[in-house]
Amino acid sequence: MPFATRADLLARSNARTLAQLAVPTDVGMVPVDALRTAIGGGDLTGFTEGDQAAIGLALNVIDAALADADALLVSYGVPGTVQNTLLARLASTVALYYLYGAEMTDDVLKAYQGVIDVLKAYARGDVDLVQGEEEGATPTDSATITSGVSRYGRRPTDEDDEA
Repeated sequence: MPFATRADLLARSNARTLAQLAVPTDVGMVPVDALRTAIGGGDLTGFTEGDQAAIGLALNVIDAALADADALLVSYGVPGTVQNTLLARLASTVALYYLYGAEMTDDVLKAYQGVIDVLKAYARGDVDLVQGEEEGATPTDSATITSGVSRYGRRPTDEDDEA
């Protein structure tokens, strides 16, 4: 089960950028609407055979970037069975980094480095990316709030509640 889907990647980017990054340079640019339709699982029969072939190539590149992003997250110990919006965002950021390749920008590089920092923190046990998200885990409807010793030595009394 992937951490992020094509739709997650589209939601965190845009169809024009994905088309520019994923369509091979030796193939003509596809209509942005065609790529958006393909990512959404729509019907491409209204587009030319050339566009459909280019879209197929672009989807292969996108799928490879998403698979590589999944592999990176798993390499840091994130269980492959977990899905949540944070992991989808992390995987999408990594996939975009892979898609940018030679067209890398400082913003994309900083975002990727931020993901790596989070994954390193997860591997050290400093951050929990999967708490309560394990497959089969059920969320609870209650919260427990605890507090430490009173800061100034005064403990609340029942009289405080009446005030």
